[in-house]
Parts: sequence; C-alpha cells; structure tokens
Amino acid sequence: MMDCNAFKNHLADCFDEQTDPALVTAMRQHMQECASCANDYAQAKALFYSLKPFPSFQLPDSGLKQRILNQIEKEEIEMKTRENKRPVHRKWIRRTLAVAASVVFIVTVFLLADRTPFVSTASAAENIMLKSINAMESLRSMFISMQVRTEESENFDFIGTDYGFMEYKFWKQFTGKKPWRMEKPGRTVVFDGEKQYLYLPDASLAFTADRRAGFIEWMRIFLEPKKILEFEVAFSKENHAEYKIEETKDETILTVNAEALGDFRNNYLKNTSILESDNTRKYIFDSKTSLLKTFELYINTKGQSVKVIEVRNIAYNIPVPASTFVINLPQGMQWQELKEPGFVRKFTKISSREAAKRFFTALSKADYETIEPVWDVLEIKDPEKLNAVKVRFAGLEILSLGTAFKSGLYPGEFVPYKIKLKSGEILEHKLAVRNDNPDKTWIVDGGI
Repeated sequence: MMDCNAFKNHLADCFDEQTDPALVTAMRQHMQECASCANDYAQAKALFYSLKPFPSFQLPDSGLKQRILNQIEKEEIEMKTRENKRPVHRKWIRRTLAVAASVVFIVTVFLLADRTPFVSTASAAENIMLKSINAMESLRSMFISMQVRTEESENFDFIGTDYGFMEYKFWKQFTGKKPWRMEKPGRTVVFDGEKQYLYLPDASLAFTADRRAGFIEWMRIFLEPKKILEFEVAFSKENHAEYKIEETKDETILTVNAEALGDFRNNYLKNTSILESDNTRKYIFDSKTSLLKTFELYINTKGQSVKVIEVRNIAYNIPVPASTFVINLPQGMQWQELKEPGFVRKFTKISSREAAKRFFTALSKADYETIEPVWDVLEIKDPEKLNAVKVRFAGLEILSLGTAFKSGLYPGEFVPYKIKLKSGEILEHKLAVRNDNPDKTWIVDGGI
C-alpha cells in the first residue's frame, strides 16, 4: 500500500503521460482512502491546468421546448479534460508546483479560517470543483431526486418562473454500458447503452432513436454531476461569472452568478433554460467527501431571484436493478423508430421563412408526402391519432408570416405566423425550424 510520503514524492508524476499506469492506479487508490492527499492532488491539478491551455467544450443545444420527437444532437457533450499529447517534463512540473506551494497554502488557510461568505476568484472556485470532480472518479451508480418548475406537457428541458414544481428522478449506472433513466410526470426516457427510448403514457406514444437523441436536451448534464462541475470549470475560464464561497463544519457552499448565454436581440427564449437565463447556481458539497450534496438554480428576472430547480437528494453507489433501464409498453403498443430527415430538395437552399410557407401550404393541401420527411409528427403510427392531426390542419389559410429571428442558443430560427384553420380557429405562434443537419434541410422543430 502506498503511504502519504510516497504519494507526495510521486505527485508530479500524475501529470506525465509516461508514468507507469500501475503507479497511477496505486496513487488513485491511496487518494480514495486519504482525504489529505486527495486535497493535495486537487490543488496541484487546479494549478497545473491553470498553466495549460484549457480545452473548449461543446455545449448541448437548448432546442425548442415543445419538441417531443426526433431531436438529434450533433454530438454528446464531451466534458472529460484531454491531456496534452506531448510528454510532460517532470522537472518543469515539480518546479512549478514548488514555486506555487506557498501561495496555495495561504489560500487554503484563508478558506478554512474564514467562515463568512466572500467573493472569490474563479481560480479558488475551480479548486473546489476540481476536488469534487476527483472524488467522483470512482462512482458506480447514482440516484437523484429534484424539483423543477415546468409543465407536465413539456419536454424535460423546459423550465420557467411561472410554473409549479414537479419531481424529476434520475438513475445512472457508471459501469458497463452506462445506462440511465430519467422520468417526470407524463414522460420517461431510458438509455440502455445503445439506444434511447421515450415513452409518453398519456399520449400513448413511444419513440426510439440512437444514443444522440435529444429527448432530454440539456438536462442530460444532470446524469453525471462530475460533468456539471467540469462545465463550470470551463465556464469560469470563458465567461465573466461571480463566485462566492462559504465554509461550515460540514459543507462547502459555492455560489455562481452568471449572465445568460446566447443571442437575445429577441428575448423569446430568455429564461427558459439554465444557460439562457441570468441565473444563480448554488452547489453544496460535503466537506469530508467533497461529493456534491445538493444543487439549486435561481433565475434572476424583473428584480427577483426565483428558484426553478432544487436537487433535494443525491445517493451515490446504491444498488440499481437492471429492470430500471427497461420500459415495458402496454400490450399492443410498439416503439416507433425516429431517424434523421436526410436531404429534402424542397426544404433545402431556401430561407427559414420560405420553409415555413412551404410547410403550411403543404398542410393546407394535405400534401403529406412533401412534408413527412421534415415533420416528425407524421411518423405517428397510430392511424387514429395521425388522422386527427391531418383533419385539424387540412384546408388551413395562411394569414401572415413574420420576419424570422434567432433567440438564445437555439441553432435554428423562429418564424412568427398566423393561420386560420378550416374550423375557423385562429392560431398565432412561432414556428421553430432548424437546418443544422448534414444536408442543411429545414425541419419543423416545434411551435405548432
């Protein structure tokens, strides 16, 4: 077994790709048993990465909040820090760590001695988060229960200050195929390690798509607390955020105040997701284990701070039955496969406004062959439900189409419209269309 002296002598070796893997494994095992050495490693890691170019992170698209069908993301979020592929010079590492040791010590003493909140630099906040990230390296499973302000009929990713709280539940296995399950009233999504499955019991609908499907959009980040913190580390380096740290005997509380990200020349999507809101994020860590205990999100709007997400319970390394990651459909119901639209000539190389016009025109003429590839609703296999959609929109009249605009982080555009149904009903909303697929085909993402 490695002791503390041996660990400290080999600390710099952790950052060298040429280090013997057996030594790295022994050091990781020692950190699991020794909080002091784990803290030394976290501080050294924070310092080391502050002196290296930090990798860029691809954030998940916020997407349209009414979307319930085929939302394929470009890639899964990749939050794991990549090491520089060139060999790292051990002497340079040791010299760097030695020069900074006194500074780190002073900062650490200050954090432990002062129990009152203080405005922190991003560096001090990163140190806390990196320490927690390291503590999560050996997780096997996790359960999360959280309260979210949302509507039952909306997607997982939809939040808003005007809604009541609903309970979300998450299960995640970090071993094997790393399956997960997320559920809220009226909606369940399961990933079995290969495909995602979305079940809407109230609508008697069940869809399946590949692992990249955006059935849960940016809520995906809650499936792995470590990635939340890795995002925060990247965020602190790329954005102007304010940090506050509070220390108690049992907890470390990190509060982040940040401005909304995205294009808000039009505020249509403002305050509908974490990243697209002026918000306050509060992380509460267990002082002994460094593991995340709870999380709170407040949206700051109209001079008020409204709590919209509260993680009330996180349980780590608990038994999770394999049946958790299976959805048993009612007898007679089958899964409907969702796929990318591919190249659709009539919806390629045109403006978003023209795409909206062609979409409504086809609906009016019951020309479903033209729009089926770009409107997932027409993939519904239930004849009764599909016929209801067709009857509702057949013979509609386009009263007006407004100027398309972008909002927030949504990769597509919104086209204001006003239509009159054959029944005489007037619908006025914003059609969401996006063409961020390989074929640049406009698809209808929601808003109808």
